[in-house]
Amino acid sequence: MDPELRDALNQVVVDLRGETREALDRFAADLRGEIQTSAASLLQQMRETESGMRRHFDVVGESLRSDIRAIAEGMAASREQTDRRIEEHGVRKPRRPRRRR
Repeated sequence: MDPELRDALNQVVVDLRGETREALDRFAADLRGEIQTSAASLLQQMRETESGMRRHFDVVGESLRSDIRAIAEGMAASREQTDRRIEEHGVRKPRRPRRRR
């Protein structure tokens, strides 16, 4: 092969490698930037979702507390009413003896 042609081909190979490396470096930098932007956006969405879920469960928890309180008050009132009726009629159920362990 002609030495001049060989040198020209080697130079083309060197140039292509350099251009390819530069293109890959730019692509990698662009890709890193997109990944960082996506990660930041995803993290923000996760924080917003977490905040919304926390508010939702706070509301649900308060609602449950309210329902449990209402049931407890109703049971206490029912118990008082039952005790009053028992006292009015003078009838008491005999207590069961305690079990021995």
